[in-house]
Amino acid sequence: MTPSQQFIKFHHVKHYDERHEPLGSTGEASVINSHSVAVCPFCGSDQFVRNGFSDNGIQQYRCKDCHRKFSPTTGTIYDNHKLSISDWIDFLYNLFAYVSLSSDSWNNRNSFTTTRYWLEKVFLILDEYQKGIVLKGNVILDETFYPVRISDMELNEDGSKPRGLSRNQICIGVACDDIHVYCVLEGFGKPSQKKTYEAFKDHIEPGSTLIHDMDNSHQKLIRKLGLKEKAYDSKTIKKLPDKLNPLNKVNTIHSRIKKFFYAHNSFNRASIKGYIDLFSFMMNPPADKFEKIDILLNLGFQIPKLLRYRLFPILSDRFFLFQPSHECSEMRFIEIPFDCRYGFILITNAVNIYNFFILLVIVNGIEIVYVFILHIMYF
Repeated sequence: MTPSQQFIKFHHVKHYDERHEPLGSTGEASVINSHSVAVCPFCGSDQFVRNGFSDNGIQQYRCKDCHRKFSPTTGTIYDNHKLSISDWIDFLYNLFAYVSLSSDSWNNRNSFTTTRYWLEKVFLILDEYQKGIVLKGNVILDETFYPVRISDMELNEDGSKPRGLSRNQICIGVACDDIHVYCVLEGFGKPSQKKTYEAFKDHIEPGSTLIHDMDNSHQKLIRKLGLKEKAYDSKTIKKLPDKLNPLNKVNTIHSRIKKFFYAHNSFNRASIKGYIDLFSFMMNPPADKFEKIDILLNLGFQIPKLLRYRLFPILSDRFFLFQPSHECSEMRFIEIPFDCRYGFILITNAVNIYNFFILLVIVNGIEIVYVFILHIMYF
């Protein structure tokens, strides 16, 4: 290599190494070992003994019943992790700061797939986070809407988009009291009394006061839970300054959840519950981001959920081959078939174009462009 090439490679590797310290030098072993193990994660037996330490200083155990070895991370989202748990600190902080996954991947020198994989782990941890949220006292409730992806839109027979609150709009119910926030997916289009009741019946204390915009979909909830109500005409309060708007607090949450969604633009709407759970976690106490990170990292040890990288699902994938014309005056993407087997993506019926391929891959709703030199892709 030339001196300039050596210089570039040295500093690139140096920056990567700075972002990814070896597991044994981060001090995470003491954190992992501080988490007590109650039972064997394989058979559930409480008959186990200490069995030395790993090369990284992590306590190992051996079960007397099933004779299998394990550590405090076995059966958790940290099981067999290759990157230090300390790398999660920047990842989670960026999530809480509305940083997109692609930007986070670039900043932390992670592949996009790794960052997306970590996000799925966060969704697993927070899957039941909102179950214990019960609002009381003065509860403000209102719905907001977020569109489905353009490729999933249902069109009228003439090809036009339906007007109003059609099934192309995802309905998200948001309620809050003086302390907590609860967000829930209600379905598509205009909310109904049944949907609203099912969504909020276990999350508002009976006898509370519901502050809302007179929407008829709230009536069954009010009746069944014996709620008092303060109802305001939506057309009237829209004209009021924010400080005088009785629904201002929930409107602010609406604005923030849309900002959060926009930061992850084109995400797979099938994963929207995970995003909603994460947003709710962000909105609820504690306010300090580092305290939230501490809670989330500890939940990773307490909740026995495992997502192997090789089993990480690729959802709603679509592949497009970029094919310029001979004069390169036209550009078009042609959707091509694919198979996904054993974690590998096999593109079929691909042809070479001027000794390279440009491939647009939509993975989990995120558009990624790959450029392949001809000799890399032979099928």
